[in-house]
Amino acid sequence: MRSNSRMFSVVAVLALACIPRFSFCASGSVLDRAAQLFGQPLNAEHGVYRLNETYVLWLINDRNGDLFEVDVGPKSYYTDEFPNSGKHSKEESLSENEYEQTIQKISELREIGKLRGGPTHAVSSHFGLMNTERYERAFVERVVPTGNGNRVVKFNVYFLGYRAASPEQILNVDSQSLVCINEVWYYLPPEEARRIKLGKWQTLQFAGPALWKYPGCVRTTAVRDADGFTIEQPQSMTVVISDPYTVSELSGRVVVGESPVEAANVEFLRMGSKKVLRARTDSSGGFRLSRVPDGTYKFKVTENGFRALRGTVIVNKSAPRKEELVFVMEVRT
Repeated sequence: MRSNSRMFSVVAVLALACIPRFSFCASGSVLDRAAQLFGQPLNAEHGVYRLNETYVLWLINDRNGDLFEVDVGPKSYYTDEFPNSGKHSKEESLSENEYEQTIQKISELREIGKLRGGPTHAVSSHFGLMNTERYERAFVERVVPTGNGNRVVKFNVYFLGYRAASPEQILNVDSQSLVCINEVWYYLPPEEARRIKLGKWQTLQFAGPALWKYPGCVRTTAVRDADGFTIEQPQSMTVVISDPYTVSELSGRVVVGESPVEAANVEFLRMGSKKVLRARTDSSGGFRLSRVPDGTYKFKVTENGFRALRGTVIVNKSAPRKEELVFVMEVRT
């Protein structure tokens, strides 16, 4: 990383991270133990600690204060945090012994477990050659110098955690399993990969996101959210309509301004039911679902290039028949 802003891919899934440049939220026990292992923080607000004269580590926690990532590297990688550190030198690296000692200390903050696989074969990345180790409770990405696999330039520890998501694709590389979620690869334990159902909203154990951009992280199936509605691609801010519609049937139009939106997904879920009713708009933006029972329905409207719409529809056959659903989309910016 070349900036202390520490970019994260936050999936439609996860408990959001406490991003260092804003704040560092951690439980007292983690902070106390980190101070014992690494000394007082160089920047308490950002969760930055000194490893040695040139190396630092970042502790990254979720909103509950639980440690889920540790980023270790030379100060020269974080020029926003350390503007006087100078350019990165090829000589800056950790010996295998220094790396293993640091891993042991990190494991005292949160248990990593035993090494189960790796390091994998080194592959090219934005940071240089990178390989991966798999532990019982974490994955470690390691940037290694060209021609010297016994030293480590920087590394990231990603702890496994249970989070809800809709997986889009599974990939196996060098005996290592990865899952694609919202166009980002994450690490999977092998046993987790075997039970995944693509496109279904489910609770998974995974770690990451992976720094190295593995190829082909795209949808291979329709992807659903917790209600069973389609997740648009790419995801964007959802427009929630607070006032419910009341109509006699599920029919209407999807428009943007005065123009129809063709091929939009229009989906309804009756309260108490698990069956999602789906329709796609025609060239005039119209849709119709026949013979639906009275009741209260959640709805979602999606189409590429537009913000998703969500809200509630009350179907009452006594409602005026001239009333129809008109969903007005907003162009995604």
